[in-house]
Amino acid sequence: MRVISHDSSTAKSRSHCILLCLLSLFAAIAFASGAQAQERRPRRPQPEQAPPAEPPPAPPAEEKQEVKDRWLAVLNGKVHTASGPVLDGVTILCRNGRIAEIGPNLTLPDDCEQLDAAGHFVYPGLIAVRSQGIHGGGSPEDGTDVFSFNMSLALGAGITTAVTGDTAAKLTYGTLEGMIVKRGLFESLSYNSRDPAGKRRVREGLDRVRQHLRDVAAHEEEKRLNPEAKAPDDKWIRGPYATYLRLLKGEAAALVDANSAWELLQLADLAETYGIRIVVRGAYEAWTVAPKLSRAGMAAIITPRQRVDENTRSNRPTGSTIENARILHERGIRVAVTPTGSLFGPGYGISLGGLAGRDLLHLALEAAFAVRGGLSNSEAIKTVTIDAARILGIDSRVGSIEVGKDADFVITDGDLLHYMTLVRWTVVNGRIAYDKDKEGIYSHIRPGGDVNAPPPDEYWPRRLGVEWRRSRDVNAQP
Repeated sequence: MRVISHDSSTAKSRSHCILLCLLSLFAAIAFASGAQAQERRPRRPQPEQAPPAEPPPAPPAEEKQEVKDRWLAVLNGKVHTASGPVLDGVTILCRNGRIAEIGPNLTLPDDCEQLDAAGHFVYPGLIAVRSQGIHGGGSPEDGTDVFSFNMSLALGAGITTAVTGDTAAKLTYGTLEGMIVKRGLFESLSYNSRDPAGKRRVREGLDRVRQHLRDVAAHEEEKRLNPEAKAPDDKWIRGPYATYLRLLKGEAAALVDANSAWELLQLADLAETYGIRIVVRGAYEAWTVAPKLSRAGMAAIITPRQRVDENTRSNRPTGSTIENARILHERGIRVAVTPTGSLFGPGYGISLGGLAGRDLLHLALEAAFAVRGGLSNSEAIKTVTIDAARILGIDSRVGSIEVGKDADFVITDGDLLHYMTLVRWTVVNGRIAYDKDKEGIYSHIRPGGDVNAPPPDEYWPRRLGVEWRRSRDVNAQP
């Protein structure tokens, strides 16, 4: 049996410990050497961080260009304001298309354009409550030729505002600026005895919408006690119901074509029952039922010279009369006149025989025919100015000469209602849109305003020159 001594085992343990210590020492030396080498290795330069970008400098503020006021003064004219007295020898000062001051001896700005109307008559621009051929259809500002001959012809007749469709638009020759006065003038309504089913639908529709308005009012009261009260359904209010809603709320007037006394009485009953405003167009028998129309608050667009023979088989007044405008006015019914294109029917187109013709068929002369029926001169002028504007709902801007209103004037060489009178200037929005001497339509008639000038040669539509007349005469020889 071999016996290992205690000394030999202890020696082995010591050798193992020494070996472990040496290994640890070698590892520590290797680690230290690596660390020193790492410290001696040059570090890769780190890219410098760019400073935060400065915001780009703000562009220099644009210098606001000073907008110069546009001034026009109409001097020394005899001013028919249409809503007040006639003012003789006063100045109308206009700024940026509006009337700024009216009076004698006004101080005028240095850059004010001046129009000397001495010896002339100044009226508000005429309003054609129905027209064709001046403005384009749809949106007038999109479809109108502002340099058209028709527009010049209408301006030469003193027209400054015309209705096309349901829009009132200015005759802004050469520009679209300030053309639109008002859209949605009327709501068209068909209500006549030839369509009884249609009349019934109108009344049923008005009844339904009126009940809806009552329900809305009741709902407003209920909300005070119950904030979560359910509002009445209004999704069905479209199409004709939307029209009835505007009428019942007084946001628009109904435009209806009607002539006979029976049709007019039915419309008056409709207006009184539902409290809506009705403008009737035509109305040649309105003189026979004027009291009823007056109580219903109706207005009329008529042609004073319209001729419809009476019905001799009837035991009541029938047919037309030239006194229609006077009778309606005396009953407090607002009247606007529109011309006829011929002796056989109404016409609203721009032509020599229509709205702007220089014969006896144009707008101002239609008002003169109302004078022949007994209407006063001043009231007749209102039928194509302020009363026409009131019927259209645009009287806050046009129709009379007042401070704050649009600077629309027609300046004539005589009484507006005289058949020999010519327009000398037409002003629209404070700009001279028509000058007789510069526009070749009527410049050859009484040039320079000489009322005693000899009659001109007969040729139309413009000065065609001596060569044209000579060739005409040569061709006319046998």
